[in-house]
Order: sequence, then structure tokens, then C-alpha cells
Amino acid sequence: MQQEETGQVITLILIKLGGSVLTDKAVPFSFDEKVTKRLSIEMKNFSDQIIVVHGGGSFGHPGAERYGLNTDKPREVPKATAEVRNDMRRMNQKIIDILIDEGIDAVSMPGGLVTRYSDGELISLDQKVFTDHLALGTTPVTFGDVALDEKRGVTICSGDDIMYGLAQLADMAVFVTNVDGIFKNGSLVEVFTEDMLPLTVNDIHSKKETIDVTGSMERKIELMLDMSEHCETYVVNGLKPGRLRSLIENKDTLCTRVER
Repeated sequence: MQQEETGQVITLILIKLGGSVLTDKAVPFSFDEKVTKRLSIEMKNFSDQIIVVHGGGSFGHPGAERYGLNTDKPREVPKATAEVRNDMRRMNQKIIDILIDEGIDAVSMPGGLVTRYSDGELISLDQKVFTDHLALGTTPVTFGDVALDEKRGVTICSGDDIMYGLAQLADMAVFVTNVDGIFKNGSLVEVFTEDMLPLTVNDIHSKKETIDVTGSMERKIELMLDMSEHCETYVVNGLKPGRLRSLIENKDTLCTRVER
């Protein structure tokens, strides 16, 4: 949260657009322009500040798996780094173009250039480059990427890690997915707390099996629980029109809130 010279409080919201919403992970390089445009409109004209983070979906995940970029021994590192970074920038450019077309002053900030890792673990994220761009009045748009790793050479920088690295700056974090929220025993949970872990197979509510090199749902939820100590944290269905907008406007919305 920032304070303007006028004394007005500015709310900062992190919005993670999941790859499962923007693409079909089972179809390489697929991109849902219609959904991306609608979500852009839902974010448009929001009076406070937003940082957009997006996942790799069908652009980043296949190459990351092919080269083992999320393992301790990535293969063909120069080729893998060049290819997967290029794939992610292609996806990011599609999103940037749509945001700008909708009147959002979006600026690209590749995740691999603002983070550093050691043995697959995030060790630093340059928060200042984000706050400086926000101060200019622009909307930073960052994304999962190939990042430098002190031990492995390179590794996957996931959008979820970026969300965690920025959580201390934010008042609200929203994970936009292709389901209504987090499910437990087959039912949508309004508020998910730490005592609901561990998850079981019956808790995973997914339309189909897809590649996911950024970790299991349980790992994602554990990260969300950590984030919830810094900012309100939610999971909402981005395929349902109006839900993202409703949530960031603090209206009653079908979703899951995650709390430590």
C-alpha cells in the first residue's frame, strides 16, 4: 500500500492470470484471445494500482519439460534458455498488445530478468523496478520465465514465485484460474486454511490432465498461505465473466479466500 502526497491511500493488487485460463495447456502455443481481452476489460479503469503476472501455459510448459528446466540437471541449457525465453516473450507480447488496445499502459517485465535462484529456490526479486514503474503510472506485466540459478545454471521462474516475491508490496493477491476456487472433499471451500492440508486426489478439481512443471496444487496452496500473511489472497474462476472485476471491487464473489 502506498500513500499519495494528497494523503489518499493507493491499493496495490497482484493479479496472476493462470496459463490454464489464457491457453489450452494440451495444445502447444494455443492462446485464447477472447478470454484475455475480457479479463483485460475487467481490469480496465480500476482506480488503484495493479501488477499483472501470467503463467506459461501452452507456451512455456512444453519446452520447460522437454529440457528438464525444473530439475536439478537441465539439458541443452543454451538452446533451452533461448527457445523457452523466446516462447514466453511471444506469449507476453500477445497479452501486452491486448492490454494496450484496451487502454491499459502495460509494460513488459520478464520474470527471468528480475529474479535470481539457487538450486531451484527463489533467493531474490527486484521489487524496486516494479514500484518505480508503478510510480510512473504504468502497469507492470511480468511472467514465468527461464531464470539464472547459482547452482543449476538456469531454472524455471514460475509466476507463482513472482507473486510470492511481490506479496509484501500488495494489499490483495488474486489467482485467476479455470476453476471456481479450491475444493476439499468435492466441495468448494469459501475460506481455505492451513489445517485443511494435506490435499487428497479427491480434492483436486481439474477438467483434464495437463503438463504442470511449476509444482503441485498443494505446493501452490502452501505458497498462497505464506502470501496471506502479507495480503488478502484469493482464487477465482477467470472463465466466468465478471468474477475478477467483482472480486477486485470487493463485491460478493464466488471464490476461495486463503488464510494462514
